[in-house]
Amino acid sequence: MNNQNIEPRRRYYGLAVLVFVVGCVLFGWFLFRNLNGLIDNLTRVIVPGKAEITLWDPGTYTIFYEYQSVLDNKLYSSREDLSGLECTINSKTSGSKIPISRPSRDLEYSFAGRKGISVLEFTVEKPGAYELSCRHPEAEPRIVLAMGHRFMDKLVGTIVVAMVIFLSSAAVGVAIALRIFFKRQEALKKG
Repeated sequence: MNNQNIEPRRRYYGLAVLVFVVGCVLFGWFLFRNLNGLIDNLTRVIVPGKAEITLWDPGTYTIFYEYQSVLDNKLYSSREDLSGLECTINSKTSGSKIPISRPSRDLEYSFAGRKGISVLEFTVEKPGAYELSCRHPEAEPRIVLAMGHRFMDKLVGTIVVAMVIFLSSAAVGVAIALRIFFKRQEALKKG
């Protein structure tokens, strides 16, 4: 029997490759879109100084020092190491001071022209308006702080879903390729 006439034909291996390539594209698109959204959705303030911030959810917030950032179409770039930053957060409603501590995890990101490292962490019981006040021994340069709610959970969730997309497409692609291979081997034995 001629190898060219065996069903399924070799060209069907292209289906396995196509499934894998589509999965890779979806993986990249999902990862880029969600990481970009995660970084873009951080609340940014310029310090030293005071800023009123609205926190929509109770829970833990991480404050990042963005040593490379863009805010209001202005580029901010400063040295990566930051020492001497002192911040306080007060509830605008009750006036109570919110405890701030070092972050429980060291986080760092470099994405879409922004680079940041976690420097502080705080927890709020109630959503609402808060005043963030920060000072730094050096009045200049002004620096950008970015804060996000449950940042690590959202980051891990994004990575897990992206990996499921990638591994699923790889598994389906391999399963298709193996099925074609074994069908062709069966046809060769019969022929």
